[in-house]
Amino acid sequence: MRARRETSVVDYYTDVVLPALAERLDVAFPEFGWRRDARGWVATNEEMTHRVLGVRAERVVAHGPAPRGFLVHGGEATLWTAYVAGGAVPRGERFTQAVLELARRAGVDTAPLERPVPPDRRTDLLHDFFTLCRWELGSDAGARARAYLQQRGLPAGAIERSGLGVVPSPRATRDCLRSTGYSDPEIEQSGVLADSRWPGRLCGAWRDERGRIKTLWARSLDPAGDDVRYLYLRGASRTSLPPHGLTRGTRSLVLVEGFLDYHQLRARGVEDVAALGGTATAPALFERLSRLGVESVTLCLDGDEPGRAASARAVENAVRARTSPTVWVVRPGAKDPDELVRTGGVDSWAKLLETRECGIGWRAKGLVGPVGSADPSAERRAALARAGAWLGSLPPRLALEQEDAVRLVAGQCGYSFDAVERAFRARFFREVARPAAERAPRGREQGVVAS
Repeated sequence: MRARRETSVVDYYTDVVLPALAERLDVAFPEFGWRRDARGWVATNEEMTHRVLGVRAERVVAHGPAPRGFLVHGGEATLWTAYVAGGAVPRGERFTQAVLELARRAGVDTAPLERPVPPDRRTDLLHDFFTLCRWELGSDAGARARAYLQQRGLPAGAIERSGLGVVPSPRATRDCLRSTGYSDPEIEQSGVLADSRWPGRLCGAWRDERGRIKTLWARSLDPAGDDVRYLYLRGASRTSLPPHGLTRGTRSLVLVEGFLDYHQLRARGVEDVAALGGTATAPALFERLSRLGVESVTLCLDGDEPGRAASARAVENAVRARTSPTVWVVRPGAKDPDELVRTGGVDSWAKLLETRECGIGWRAKGLVGPVGSADPSAERRAALARAGAWLGSLPPRLALEQEDAVRLVAGQCGYSFDAVERAFRARFFREVARPAAERAPRGREQGVVAS
């Protein structure tokens, strides 16, 4: 019951308290003198911010759709829970008390924390089923899967703690789940016996942001066979889940395509990585990552042309999201990250990440294509027009990335930054209307103003 109670507090805080708090920050924390701006809230109480934080009020912001705290520009971020708890990040019961205090300030009902959480039988069943799969991997029946993983280059000592399993026979699954207390209707409705192709396959658990198993995947051990390589649990959606393997508290995340890319890296001690389970992304993915506190995402999709196209779509989706972590792109220099670390070791992974590029600049260069300074001026101007039209569509939050991208494409096409910036501003960018007192003086310090 203890773990269930703690999960309930986290759910309540994330799903109920933070959105409500974001709507009435000025009432919840009047000492800051919060006022709304285009991205959320900015403090105005100079006396308080100078006395408590030692900075001007305008440097204290709470931006985003449901900010978890406030940020001092050029300084540290402070969680709301830590602020109401006196400075230190609270844990356990102190966290619960901090959430209750924030709920009262936000004007939301605190009764849900006092009500017992009903058991989630399906989630419990999937947990117990996957435990059985983990046992199967270590048994005689898992010998083929273990040999397959060793052939794929997973260190032998890491297979047992890899977080992978093997789907047991239907009879063994049914007998084990029955003995654990699940009824036949519960077992049938869970979907774990719905597909006769599952037994003997390598499998993994796909969890939500609170660590609860919501679906599973099963991979064929015979890449040359006629079967579909990956199968998923019937009746269980993946679209609302965070990337496979994402752990709460991750601030800098690398996204890879495949599950075995993820497990290969984790087996070698790489922590801040998660898998998309394919190439599909959406703006909602980046909004979810932002809500979960991820500040930076590096896309490391496969090195082929489909992987490059998927990276471009992902950058586009991050741009269109209402809020998103900073996006970077890196190309693995091999078929995929799995192959990279198998052939070059984990040091090759660290070296690869040092070559990452800003996603905005990378996408702008992709729109320019192979055109360079030696090409005819008509081709260079057409290439710049493609990049400029896209850069001009970026939201204001990406103004710095936009300016860096203008500099990149200008240099590639053989024009000066100032000339390209003036042309882009005239043709593609719109000046953002601001009060006269907030406008920067004209000249180079203005940079690029995004639409």
